[in-house]
Amino acid sequence: MIENLEFLLKGTYAYVIGDKQLDDSIYLPAIGFHIAEKKKTVKVEGLENYFSEYLPATVHCYISPAGAPSFKEHTDPYDVKIKCISGTKTMEINGERVEIGEGQEILIPANVPHKATNEFDSVMLSIGYEK
Repeated sequence: MIENLEFLLKGTYAYVIGDKQLDDSIYLPAIGFHIAEKKKTVKVEGLENYFSEYLPATVHCYISPAGAPSFKEHTDPYDVKIKCISGTKTMEINGERVEIGEGQEILIPANVPHKATNEFDSVMLSIGYEK
């Protein structure tokens, strides 16, 4: 799904997303194990310094195997850009199914309901334009 995990180690926190949403905080050096399991989505937060072109936004990475759990439908109080860096990210945005292919991005305006559906393996960045 992803060949080079080194940039993920630049994050500050990592979690697995399961049936209980953010199930567990995980040790950053162990993210490769959780990704290789291909059971749950792995979220790595705090990648702003690595992806400095997005500053002052927040940058999180989600590594999702096909069929993996994700957050329930929710809204964010600020605009969020979703950029797919590997695979195909599938989402439901404002009730519409959306596919975002490798190298593509989409902007989700503030307060628009959305959720990931994870129909395929994907690695994506979530760039939050907090005010």
